[in-house]
Amino acid sequence: MLPLAATDIRQKAPESLTARSLLLYGPKGSGKSMLARAIATETGATFFDLSPAVIEGKPETKGGNAKLINAQLVYKVYCCAQDMAPSVIYIDQVEQVFAATKKKKGGGGGGGSDPPSRIMPTVAAAIKMIKRGAESTEQDRILFIGCTSRPFDENTNTGELIKNFDEKVWVSFPEYGSRVMLWQKFMEAHGVFVDPSKLNSTLASVSEGYSTGSIKQTIDRVLTARRVQQLKNRPLKVQEFLGPLSRTAFCWPEDYNNFRDFDFEATGEKALHEKRLADEERAEQEAAKGGKKGR
Repeated sequence: MLPLAATDIRQKAPESLTARSLLLYGPKGSGKSMLARAIATETGATFFDLSPAVIEGKPETKGGNAKLINAQLVYKVYCCAQDMAPSVIYIDQVEQVFAATKKKKGGGGGGGSDPPSRIMPTVAAAIKMIKRGAESTEQDRILFIGCTSRPFDENTNTGELIKNFDEKVWVSFPEYGSRVMLWQKFMEAHGVFVDPSKLNSTLASVSEGYSTGSIKQTIDRVLTARRVQQLKNRPLKVQEFLGPLSRTAFCWPEDYNNFRDFDFEATGEKALHEKRLADEERAEQEAAKGGKKGR
């Protein structure tokens, strides 16, 4: 955030500490979009939204014309971001932009003839144009932020996604202690104060795997104005929250494992782990050869 907020810091900071792009990945409701907006707010940055849901269907054109027009759209947003720096260019559901394009046989059109991935080359080029170090200027205070809840989808070009983002952060669901506090704080926002050891601890246990957004959504559904008025005669029970909670977004164990594997690869730990295994195997082989020579 500091290289984004101040030009002199950007010029003096090492390039490895100056991010041009940031990838946030995690389950729905974990606060990825909120973090992106918080970064823009804290740095006083102009916020641009280039999400597929925002730009899709803008130009009703076909073939190369649509690709050209949308490339110009990204370029114009980038030019505006330079003039209005510091700027944050936000892309939600970024896995759609970095999707692996598959050409249909016969060159058929259809509903998928104008996919969000059409802007991928322009976005990648725009990120590379941002300067870092001593040669950077006021106009280089730009940060691309991509958010995704499905970075491991089979049609996602994982290599390009990882390559084009300098920093990657896994925003996962909260652990037990945080869930206790979340249940308490969100209830207090409705003017409801309960004993954490009686109600919140149980709710925190049953809400493992649910994101912060799911917990807030559950409380908002249960603690209506009418229900709050009835608290004196009818105290809250855990059972009231179970149904609404089950209807919110949940991170299944297989999805958590997919996030973990993606994080393992995105942060570079996978390459380091493979290198360590190779070094250990090489050391064992050398030790075995040395033992044979000793005999």
